[in-house]
Amino acid sequence: MAGLFIEVMAFGIVAGLFSAGASTVFFVIGIVFIGLAIEAARIVVRIERGRATWADPRPLSAHPYPPLRGGWRAILRAEFASESRWRDVLYVGVNLPLAVVEFAVIGGLWTATLGLLTMPAWFGSSEADFVTRLGWFGEQPSVAAVAGFALGAALLPVAASLSQLVMALHRAVVAGLVCTSESHELRRQVETLKESRTAVLETEATELTRIERDLHDGAQQRLVMLTIDLGLASERIDEDPAAAKQLILEGQQQARQALAEIRDLVRGIAPPILVDRGLVAAIQSVVGRGPVSTTLTSGLAAGERLAPATERAAYFVVTEALANVAKHSDASRCEIRCRRDDDRLVVEVWDDGAGGARLEPGGGLAGLESRIAGVDGRFSVSSPPGGPTLVRAEIPLGPAPASTAAATSSA
Repeated sequence: MAGLFIEVMAFGIVAGLFSAGASTVFFVIGIVFIGLAIEAARIVVRIERGRATWADPRPLSAHPYPPLRGGWRAILRAEFASESRWRDVLYVGVNLPLAVVEFAVIGGLWTATLGLLTMPAWFGSSEADFVTRLGWFGEQPSVAAVAGFALGAALLPVAASLSQLVMALHRAVVAGLVCTSESHELRRQVETLKESRTAVLETEATELTRIERDLHDGAQQRLVMLTIDLGLASERIDEDPAAAKQLILEGQQQARQALAEIRDLVRGIAPPILVDRGLVAAIQSVVGRGPVSTTLTSGLAAGERLAPATERAAYFVVTEALANVAKHSDASRCEIRCRRDDDRLVVEVWDDGAGGARLEPGGGLAGLESRIAGVDGRFSVSSPPGGPTLVRAEIPLGPAPASTAAATSSA
């Protein structure tokens, strides 16, 4: 009875909102009504998943929903192009006739069963007279009462079994339409792992190309110049010691510059402060370097260490986002936020600039997306025209470094 009532109410609400949206679809309010209908169907499905676990406590996993965040185009795409949300709407439409059939079958069978079981109590009333007039049991009311009770007792396990079967079928409909099956979830995880592996390989190839280019254009040229200067100095050291000394000094300067460029290159791979002191200290070291006023809000404890892969990914999100803020945003203020969220590290870089940042192939933000995908994280950019811009990364925490774990256990 409760299920039928829920389905009638749900169908009425969703159908009413869809009707209102369809009649005003050429106006913004029509899109709003249809969006509300979709979200109402999602709420109904959440209730139905809970009801489906009453008879069978095995959990049912909700199918994935694209998050409603980002610019208005991203929100519309997530709302109206999501298969999961439209499956919820389909479920509300399909489940109403199913609920009516379930109510009719189960309700009718249990009514008949309980009526027969209680037949000895009410036999002798007008209903009993009607039964005897049918001639089923002749003129012996006691025989009719006993036979009715026996038939009701025989129907009792049938009614209970049929109720269980109907509930199992209802659960199967819920699981098939609005839940993620184990096989589907495994396939999704395999696809995610394939994409992550591809992203890691692409990021690694890009990084290797960048390192090779930087070495070729920077340190290698310095070392070539150093070799030339030292060669010239060795030829002139007897004839013109002063000129040879000058060449040696120039070579020394070339060596210093080569060392500085190699040091910067290594810092780009694994900054020493990140390795030695952790993520918060590394971010603090870059906060004051740019032209935009930047603040850091961290929910991590001072000196807290995370998995090396997590710290590197978070650090490069911050540095790349700050580089974009300095180059393209025309912002006056920037905020960096780091916090734990269950088993993930959430890193956000916000600025009040002009907005318009996009994940373009080959761009810095696309590279960050690939890097975060490579550690099984999530990356998003919200940057509507006119701003503000929010770069957000969710990175799995992974196992803590051994030194941190040991310190925690000893404490």
